[in-house]
Amino acid sequence: MKTVFITGVKREIGLGNALVRKYLSEGYTVFASARDVEQEHLKLLKDKWGEMLHLIPMDVTKVDDVRSAVKAVREISPQLDILISNATAASALGGKPVDDGLDIEDTLNGYNVNALGFIRLVQEFLDMFANGSSAVGISSEAGSMGDCHRDANLDYGMAKAALNFACVTLQRRLGKQGIRVLSIHPGWVQTRPAPPVADFTPDEAADLIYSTIASPPPFNENGNTGVFMNNDGSPKAF
Repeated sequence: MKTVFITGVKREIGLGNALVRKYLSEGYTVFASARDVEQEHLKLLKDKWGEMLHLIPMDVTKVDDVRSAVKAVREISPQLDILISNATAASALGGKPVDDGLDIEDTLNGYNVNALGFIRLVQEFLDMFANGSSAVGISSEAGSMGDCHRDANLDYGMAKAALNFACVTLQRRLGKQGIRVLSIHPGWVQTRPAPPVADFTPDEAADLIYSTIASPPPFNENGNTGVFMNNDGSPKAF
């Protein structure tokens, strides 16, 4: 039984939901989490896929929630093949320019979800990983200093940059155990607040991410390449 745990599945038209559908269609047992899993679209998925889909309420900022989720997964499978940290957060005030209303306190939740949330998940699920397992953080080009074009969005960009750093350091350590760590920019996806003219539908982005996780580029310690990448596996500048 192949298993995957995907966070951040609340939105019906969203990447998390598309990833759930993709992995279900590929025969995986899927554990899907959000703070609220009583959404109608999730109930419909559960009705369709039955015991292949397990909905788990969880807030990635709360370690007790994460531990409860791990316990729920253990009751069904002794091993987790893939962890995908897709839950994300940003705020209007935390994203304002530093000279035009930036609220530092509002940046903290985004950092807690985007960066520390991933660390909590990896740490608590670590004993369920095996040689060949993958831990994946859904990142963003917003966290790239090499490609940075912004003069605001400090909360989201700094949190995603921290996620990228975490993925590199985890790859260097956990890679010795055969665990692959990836930080993937999903592309400009047609989900709120992105407009319909964005580059990828959620399903298109999910298909590419699925293929990249299945066959990731090699990790090269010289330059830390093979960790932060686009949805098709091509390298992304840190």
